[in-house]
Amino acid sequence: MKASLYLIICLFISSFFSCQDENDGVGGKGIGYLTLNVGTSSATNTRAVEYNPKQIAVQIVNLETKAVVKETDDWETWEGEQFSLEAGEYGIYASSAGFDGSSPEFEKPYYAGADTVDIEPNASETAEITCTLANVKLTVDFSFFNDNGFKAASVEVGAGGSSLTFSMGMDTEKKEGYFPVKPLTANLTVTNKNGKVHTLKTSIENVKARDHIILKYKSGDAEQGESSITVTVDESTKIYTYLIPVELKEVAAGLDATSVNAWSKFAYLEGKAMVKGMELDNLLVKLQYKTLDAPEWTSLDAEWDGSIYKATATKLEPKTNYQYRMYYKSEDTEYVSDTITFTTEAQTTLKYGDFDAWCQNQKAWYAIPEADATSFDNYKGYLNSFWDSGNMGAAMMSKNPTEQETSDVKSGSAARLKSQFVGIFGVGKFAAGNIYTGHYYETVMSPMGAKIFFGQPFTSRPTQLKGWYKYARGTNIDEGNNPYKLELEATGGDQCAIYIALADNDGLDGGGQMYAFQIDNTLGADDPEHFKYKNTIDFSENNPNIIAYGTITEDEAKGTNGWQQFTIDLEYRDLIRTPKYIIVVASASKYGDFFTGSTNSVMYIDDFELVYGDEPKVKE
Repeated sequence: MKASLYLIICLFISSFFSCQDENDGVGGKGIGYLTLNVGTSSATNTRAVEYNPKQIAVQIVNLETKAVVKETDDWETWEGEQFSLEAGEYGIYASSAGFDGSSPEFEKPYYAGADTVDIEPNASETAEITCTLANVKLTVDFSFFNDNGFKAASVEVGAGGSSLTFSMGMDTEKKEGYFPVKPLTANLTVTNKNGKVHTLKTSIENVKARDHIILKYKSGDAEQGESSITVTVDESTKIYTYLIPVELKEVAAGLDATSVNAWSKFAYLEGKAMVKGMELDNLLVKLQYKTLDAPEWTSLDAEWDGSIYKATATKLEPKTNYQYRMYYKSEDTEYVSDTITFTTEAQTTLKYGDFDAWCQNQKAWYAIPEADATSFDNYKGYLNSFWDSGNMGAAMMSKNPTEQETSDVKSGSAARLKSQFVGIFGVGKFAAGNIYTGHYYETVMSPMGAKIFFGQPFTSRPTQLKGWYKYARGTNIDEGNNPYKLELEATGGDQCAIYIALADNDGLDGGGQMYAFQIDNTLGADDPEHFKYKNTIDFSENNPNIIAYGTITEDEAKGTNGWQQFTIDLEYRDLIRTPKYIIVVASASKYGDFFTGSTNSVMYIDDFELVYGDEPKVKE
């Protein structure tokens, strides 16, 4: 039977007008008469207590006023009925009564359809609504498991947080499931003749209303061509048959795929192996991986470190689902472990790292586009700015140590960082031109300083930070404190700073958003337990919250001859942990945190980007 119903609505406009007031209607639009003629349908004429998808509810809506002028939960009850309707444009909406199709259900299809019609005086119109299946139909073909004598098989199919389970040999085996139009996941659990349990997870994206999806499983040893998707289209639904491979090789109790550490382009695979009580030749042990829909496995030679087998899968695609298993082949038998499913990380870009977009408020400049410039506080600046600087405090003295540069750039716009004294009548502080991922929280007048949050939420693991900079350092350290002033003078002048860090600590609430650390010049001493520091954050290995860190070299910090590209390797101190925050800082005076440097130092930066390489650098 076609997955559609037909509802024919005929609108008859009476040519007989009984009196002038009734004919004019409200505003003199005229009154017509609506008659519903119901065509042939298999819908029941009685109102069942249980849900009947072909009992169609109808609403007639005035599209000008948005008012529902007539509705029923069973359109057949309107047959032969006539009622007055003011001239105008109307929407007619029909759907299965008593259910909206938003959750998965067995044997519970949801039909819907709509049309518009203009009612004009002295004219008649006809609207035909085709109510078609408005959700996704899914069935499971268990014939492969029945034919091969599997003990049990079940498939849990989910959409939007809810699911249905189809089980071989149970009443759900031949049932039809109906799902909302959302991506589907199908989790297969199957028990073979020897009682070994296998699992397989499949994702189905881009589903559409009226799709009929058939999950059909086959042997993983079948020919490659059988793994393609076969599409058949009939008059009512689009039928997609997914031929999904399952594994038939014997699962060895001694093979164990123990862990996967997946980055964006590579994954560290580990496993243990022992078959029939014998140690295995590590030259014959393989670690295998593939995407979920790939017909073949990629094998890697395992490296034995004395306790576990290791291998690294490379050239992976970010944000992609993969499977991993252990494999061993003796003279007469192939063994595999249970399969682990993993997903590679996203390659998150460094937001606004090109420094092309800027906006200004309260005299302070910000390296964010105007469209994102919201949630402004007169004392704290833009609360949602990804990049910030000391401009909010300096702008009180009509200064902006960090500004947009439009002429001396690598591309588009750049950031100009100029160290300078900010104050009046000799009262003030040295302010390094700087920019950082975080939020300038507050200017403190006594003692003069600031409260600044560092780090923006971030969960990917890049391997490098690249970009361009141009730096002319001041040789006269005219502002500052010892021992930092003495150190700079001994090296011939000021130095700039560019560095990046990834942290996984809990962080601090900075007014509705979490940040990694805070600089608070009002503190008497550092408070690392609460992620607060008086002048500068400790990025050394003494800080257990830092996963990775990298900076430009000392020679690069002393200046450039024009624009120069830099590459900073992120040195990872832990390859397992994933970050919660990213900290990127650039400063025209590296000791600006201690109010030390030269007022002649100027740095330009442009086109910062994160790089996701094939292998991270490890801190020695």
